[in-house]
Amino acid sequence: MPTTATPSLPGNRKKELRLFLLTTVLPTLLGLAAAAWSFRTSWQKMQLDERRDLQSRAEWFADALMSRVLASEGSPHAGPRGTRHPQPPRHLKENHPSSLSADEIAPFCGRLPRRDGTAFEIRNLDGSRFFASADWPARHRLEGECSLGPPLGDKTLATARADGGAGFRLRLALLFARNALITLLISSAFVGGGLHLLRTLRRERLDARTKADFFDNVSHELKTPLAGIRLNAELLVKNRIPDAELRRGALEAILVESDRLGRMVDELLEFRRLEKGTRRYRLETFDLAAFALDPAELQAAAAVSQGRVTVRAVGPSATVTADKDAIRQIGVILGSNALKYAGDGPFEIEIDGPCARYMDRGPGVPPGDEERIFERFWRGDDSLSAATSGSGLGLAIARGLARGMGGDLAYARRPGGGSVFTLHLQEAKP
Repeated sequence: MPTTATPSLPGNRKKELRLFLLTTVLPTLLGLAAAAWSFRTSWQKMQLDERRDLQSRAEWFADALMSRVLASEGSPHAGPRGTRHPQPPRHLKENHPSSLSADEIAPFCGRLPRRDGTAFEIRNLDGSRFFASADWPARHRLEGECSLGPPLGDKTLATARADGGAGFRLRLALLFARNALITLLISSAFVGGGLHLLRTLRRERLDARTKADFFDNVSHELKTPLAGIRLNAELLVKNRIPDAELRRGALEAILVESDRLGRMVDELLEFRRLEKGTRRYRLETFDLAAFALDPAELQAAAAVSQGRVTVRAVGPSATVTADKDAIRQIGVILGSNALKYAGDGPFEIEIDGPCARYMDRGPGVPPGDEERIFERFWRGDDSLSAATSGSGLGLAIARGLARGMGGDLAYARRPGGGSVFTLHLQEAKP
C-alpha cells in the first residue's frame, strides 16, 4: 500500500474565523447578556417583593402594637386593631421622647400575634435596639420599617424573617440555578451549532477537493490508455510498422490498453451502483476452498498478478453463501494493488474456513490510516506525477462488495512488512 498524505483544506482561514464569530461567538455573547439581564431583573423584583411584604408586616405590627398601647392608656386615639396610625413628623419624634420603657412595652409586644415566622425589633432614633422579639435573627438580609406614634414617638419598628431570610436565599439560589441552566443551554446550542456548521463546511470543502482530485486522476488515467491506443492505431493505419512481429505487438498493446480502459469504466460503474444501492448479488452456496483452488480461478488470479500469485488452503473447509463474481472482483482489486505497490514481491491468498486472506510484501499502511484506505476517492499519494496510478475507488468498492454479501473486508499489517486484507464471508446455514 502507498504512503499517505492528508489533502489540505482549501479556503481562507480568516473567512472561517469571521463565520465562527458571526454564527457562534456574537449570538452566544448576546444570549449571555440576555440571560444576565433576565437574572438581574428577576433578582431585583424578588428583592422588591420581599421588601414590600416585610414593609406591610411592619405596618401591621405597628398598628397592632399602638392599638394595644393606646387602649391600655384610655387614649381617645385608640382605634380598632389593624387601623393604620398616622406617622409622626421627624421633629416630633426627636422632641417627644417615649414615655414607656422597654420593660413596660414588653407585655404589649408579647401579646402581639405572630405572622408566618416574622420577627420584629423596636429601635431608637440612633438605630440602637430598644426591644426585640425572642426570634429576632442575628443575621438577616432584608427588612421592613415603620415609625411609631406617641407614646413611642421616637421609636421605629422593623420586621425581618425569623429564619434570617433562608427562604429568600433558597429562592435566589433556585433563580441562579435556573438562569445558569438557561445560560448553559444557550451557550451549548450556539457553540455546538457553530462548530457543527464549521465541520459541515470543512467536510463539504474536503469532499469538493477530494472529488476534484478524483476527476483529475481519472482524467489522467483515461488519457494514458487512450494515448497508447491512438498511437499504435495511427502507426498501423499509416503502415509505419513493416515488421509483422512488431505489428502483432502493437495490436496486443491496443488490446491491453483497451482492457485497462474497460476495467476503469467498469470500476466507475460498479462504484456508482454501490453508491446508489442498485448492485445485485447472485448468492450461491459453495465450498470456498474448492472455489479458490479451481484451476480456472487460479489462472485468473495469476493473470491479475502477472503470475506471482500463490493460493493455498490453511484451515478447515467451509461452505459459504456469497456471490462468486463479487469475490473475483475483490481479488482483482487486491491483486492489482499488490502489483502496483509490492513491485516484484509475491501475492499470496490463504483460505481459512470462511475467510480469505490476500497478502503482499508492499510498504503497507502507516498507523492511523487503516480505515481511511477504504474511503472513497482517498489515495495515499494523490498527485498526478505519483509513480502509481489509480482513482482511489478500488478498496472502497472491495469493502462495499464484501458488505453487500453480508461479510466484511479488513486490513492488518503483515509481520515482516506488507499488508493483509482479510475477506470475511457468511457461512452457509446448515
